Amino acid sequence: MTSSPRILPVSGVKNFRDMGGYTAADGRQTRWGKLFRSGHLADLTAAEDVAGRDIHTVIDFRSAPEKERRPVRWPEGWAPDYRPSPIGGNAAAWIQELYARLADAPFPAKELRDQFILAFETIPIANAGGLKLFFDAIIDGGEKGGVLFHCTAGKDRTGVAGALLMHALGAGEEDIMADFLLTNDAVDIEGTSAELAEWLSRKAGREIAAPDVHPLIGVEPDFLKAAYASIGREYGTLDAYLEKAMGLSPERRKKLADLYLAE
Repeated sequence: MTSSPRILPVSGVKNFRDMGGYTAADGRQTRWGKLFRSGHLADLTAAEDVAGRDIHTVIDFRSAPEKERRPVRWPEGWAPDYRPSPIGGNAAAWIQELYARLADAPFPAKELRDQFILAFETIPIANAGGLKLFFDAIIDGGEKGGVLFHCTAGKDRTGVAGALLMHALGAGEEDIMADFLLTNDAVDIEGTSAELAEWLSRKAGREIAAPDVHPLIGVEPDFLKAAYASIGREYGTLDAYLEKAMGLSPERRKKLADLYLAE
């Protein structure tokens, strides 16, 4: 795993990160300790890991079935303002089908990757309502303390939301992509993919290569590019999408920047 000051160790939570330190077009930087992203919190065990970071608002992109499997609960000593903002478009249902097929068919590596491309195309358009709730909560909660947003793995829905947020704050595309791809370091994509491939190989009774399961563990540039392309087809530009679909008028966008950017 590559060391990064943005990747934070939090007991029971994967892919927990601080989005501070990115430079916006106006020269200001995203504030440290204000914007956090992660995987699900159902296994969080130590309240001090989050309460000590002054996280006031939690935005949860997971669907109802995901929350049934991993219920929302907070360790003693921490009671954030919880904002459910369910977003579909993930590949979870297809992945369950994939597991069922393993005994009878080769591992469908191309189909798996294509499914994630489709998910990223779907997330910003079909789920604009959930993403708008995210921006509303980010702006409303920012005056009260830190904000944490998450899905199950903290890489797909959370990745799209994080990229849109960074663009709204004026971050450069290179930094936006770097933050998106930081998931691969946070989850140790090579090591974790090898472990998953070994487990799937035993399940399938045939060898499955670790690179073929990368989409289940991490992300790649084409995933975010697929989300951008989908937005471009529907709205023309990211800025038009943010204004029309996310409700980020110039005034509201300025408020967002003032909350989360520092000199």
